[in-house]
Amino acid sequence: MFIDYIVEESTSVAEALGILERNEYKVLAVESDRLIGIVTDGDIRRFLLNNGDISQPVSLASSKNPVFLKGFNEGKARKILFEKSITCVPMTDDSGAVHALVFKDTTFHREGEALKNHVIIMAGGFGTRLYPYTDILPKPLMPMGKSTITEIIIERFRKFGCRDITLVVNHRKNLIKSYFSEKEQDYNLEFVDEDTPLGTAGGLAFFKNRFSDDVFMTYCDNIIETDYRDIMSFHKREKNILTLVAARKRVTVPYGVVELNENGSVSEIREKPSEEYLINAGFYVISPRFIEKVKDNEFQHITDLIKQCISEGEKIGVYPIDEESFIDAGQIENLKEAKVIFG
Repeated sequence: MFIDYIVEESTSVAEALGILERNEYKVLAVESDRLIGIVTDGDIRRFLLNNGDISQPVSLASSKNPVFLKGFNEGKARKILFEKSITCVPMTDDSGAVHALVFKDTTFHREGEALKNHVIIMAGGFGTRLYPYTDILPKPLMPMGKSTITEIIIERFRKFGCRDITLVVNHRKNLIKSYFSEKEQDYNLEFVDEDTPLGTAGGLAFFKNRFSDDVFMTYCDNIIETDYRDIMSFHKREKNILTLVAARKRVTVPYGVVELNENGSVSEIREKPSEEYLINAGFYVISPRFIEKVKDNEFQHITDLIKQCISEGEKIGVYPIDEESFIDAGQIENLKEAKVIFG
């Protein structure tokens, strides 16, 4: 648990040694209202050999320039673990307070209010972008280390308390159901059959009149590394009918770009210009009222429904994240990268 791996800076060296004896990774984050340092049993031994006293604060024995990651991105934190051959990477918020500790095979989060919102994962697509891999396995069951992409997505929700998950399935649905029927789960999983392809949003019609609270909706190829509690809080605070998560993406044109004036003459040449865009990450918080707008048994894309809401004066919100916090594992190159991160 998180509390087994973090101590206040005023904690004595003797007390810290006792905590280190009980924790698996033999490392502690030291904090006040922000991250102060990292301490291991080796750090404490060196401190005592240099005439330190076990009654002194553990902050005196800790490393003062710890490797840490500002923000929330477990994949990036694990890259740092391997690149620097270290045991733990703390993740902090903007103020420097520690909100999670990332290890090679697990992450401990500072406990907060657990989310109880339902999660809908659209898993009925054919996975054409992952061909020829999807000739063998359906996209939701693409291997990711010892797990599958869908299980990694579910685990992200579980870390923030979500226990009620629905997979909307179509293509090779029996294989997907069979796989999950053999897995032990600490969450409630149900399946909804989409008998014919209904687009990126048509399957929401199955959930009309079902929910009284907002729900998460995502797809089985998007991995989002951020605090889902903050997304939900933002959505409710802004009173949006839908909030979409958008990743900042910098796009560089690999050529010199010629701009013309009104007379058709060259006014400027920009060499390989770079622009930043917000791209739809395929991760949403949606209100029950949004679901009621979905037509029954009709092919619909969520982008068309969003446009409809905008034309009707409904409020659509955007929750921006860094590009590195979004992995589109529905493309072969990105899938290979994700396997390295989560393998």
